[in-house]
Amino acid sequence: MQALYKKYLSFLILACTILGSGTVVSADLKELKAADSLFAMAKYTEAETLYKKNYKEDEKNNEYLLLKLAFLSEKTNNYTNCLYYLNKLALINPSRRLFEKMDNLAVEQNLSGYDFDDYNYFIIFYRRYGEYIPILLLTLGSYIVFIMVLKTRRKEPILQFHKISTIVYLVVLLGVVNIPSLYKTGIIVNDNTFLREEPSSASNVVEMVRKGHKLTIFGSVDHWDRVIWNNRIVYIRKNDLWTI
Repeated sequence: MQALYKKYLSFLILACTILGSGTVVSADLKELKAADSLFAMAKYTEAETLYKKNYKEDEKNNEYLLLKLAFLSEKTNNYTNCLYYLNKLALINPSRRLFEKMDNLAVEQNLSGYDFDDYNYFIIFYRRYGEYIPILLLTLGSYIVFIMVLKTRRKEPILQFHKISTIVYLVVLLGVVNIPSLYKTGIIVNDNTFLREEPSSASNVVEMVRKGHKLTIFGSVDHWDRVIWNNRIVYIRKNDLWTI
């Protein structure tokens, strides 16, 4: 009983942290009120149906719905869905408490791929503010190039170190701008999912895994995603993976 209390207390604290920003949900307010009433009456299945109906992937202001859906998924022991919604929430409003919640759930369910480090936090942070970071970096890069061109026209000497530094900066800038397309993650949604050596149903099976594990995606081939599993490149069918 105490463990159950702690579990839902953590969700309450998480809710206060996220919803404290006063995010407005772009959805049918009448249906959301009905869903909230059903939720209050512990009619979770009906409430979940309405919340899912009003959740749209392309909406940026979905914190409220994602949190409700994650809570309902955990309450019904659907930890795969819960972790999926929490990961989607992290793309909108990343926080240390949110990552700790996901990590604790993953440990409880013996799921891999949810280890949190500074690199993962940077990726989440970049996805949230990605539209501003490239603009800032491109502005700085344009200024550097402008100064280099101006010095060349004036026939002023440019140190070799400055030339190399400029080239390195532009290469790094190119990499940073392309981070969202190069780095993706996904959650396995089907039990008894096969991980194969090659993108083919006839290929050797590396391992059969259960749902809930989180994988890093590095490209795709036809109906297969190329992923990392135990420090090895393997392939998984796209319909066995929910991309975050």
